[in-house]
Amino acid sequence: MFFPAVPLVDPGAIRVQNAWYLLMYAWDMTRWRGRWDGAAEAAPNLVGLLARVLVDSTTDLLRHQLPRTYARTTQQIQGVRGRIDFSRSLKRLSFESGRAVCTYSELSSDTLRNRILRSTLDRLMRDPRVVVGGKPEHAEALRHDLRKAVRAMDGVAITAVQSSDFGKLQLGRNDIAYLLPLSICHLIYRYEMPSEAAGADVLAGLLRDEIAFADLFERFIRNFCRYHYPEANVAAEELSWFDESGSAFVPRMRTDITMKWREPAVRRFVIDTKYYANTLAVRFEGSEKFHSANLYQLYTYLRTQEHLSEAHRAAAGLLLYPATRYALDEKMRVQGHELHVATVDLAQPWPVVENELLARIDRGRLH
Repeated sequence: MFFPAVPLVDPGAIRVQNAWYLLMYAWDMTRWRGRWDGAAEAAPNLVGLLARVLVDSTTDLLRHQLPRTYARTTQQIQGVRGRIDFSRSLKRLSFESGRAVCTYSELSSDTLRNRILRSTLDRLMRDPRVVVGGKPEHAEALRHDLRKAVRAMDGVAITAVQSSDFGKLQLGRNDIAYLLPLSICHLIYRYEMPSEAAGADVLAGLLRDEIAFADLFERFIRNFCRYHYPEANVAAEELSWFDESGSAFVPRMRTDITMKWREPAVRRFVIDTKYYANTLAVRFEGSEKFHSANLYQLYTYLRTQEHLSEAHRAAAGLLLYPATRYALDEKMRVQGHELHVATVDLAQPWPVVENELLARIDRGRLH
């Protein structure tokens, strides 16, 4: 797959609210749908909105007391606790004063996850971009809430967070309250958004990273389908070539999204998401056509599975792009399969985006 090394979407064209919904669906956090709609409408930029969501979700954690976990500590103490470090105790002559260097575990709120939260809140508190362009009363309220959250986490160290720290996090089923705030922190540090020097907005950084945005758009569409079509099984699907000779070198294929229904009749609908600067490709003769490689890929997903069932033989497919220069909603019928090529314009108000996207999917799945 080819990703052009140029900005594909104008960051200023995407509304703050739409960027938030993209992230919310991509992170599979639709349970928060609607909670920050007012904040998204009022936010002057995505940085400010992320700061508001982060401080609110962290405050939710603090209302139930900041979770603590066992942390291993090594220090010189009076008496003995845990495991004695004899080498260090002897070097310090600790035993002569009734002390020892010991390694032990104790419950503490000064954990990696809490350090990430407090450090990010502290940086946002001092970042001027959080309130650029907003109403003074909203800016002051946000600054106040950020300071309050940072003070409430007293006892948690403020550190220089690195993007690699997020790979060290271990969250269990009881840590669901951490998912949203840590996802925001990860996005912030991944694109180095809150820094002392002026720099690009996080959305601009996200859109410059074409591969990251292609992945974000795919996950957004997949989870959008799961949320709005609960009656369907929605997932990425691994496919095998119908290779009658049994070669060991035949690769497997993976769809972006396969939607399967059993009622009222078994149906299959394959969605392949793409992200290009130009939705149409310019041919040698000067005219613009669909991207051949994209059509071949979707066509292959459908035709190579026809031997499996009647539903596979009648399956339909959709190539879906974020709108750039063109608004497309085209249909083809090729050897029994309906192929749809469509765009969704992310610059429109969110209700319009949602209705347009539902219309595109319904037009293909109800073939």
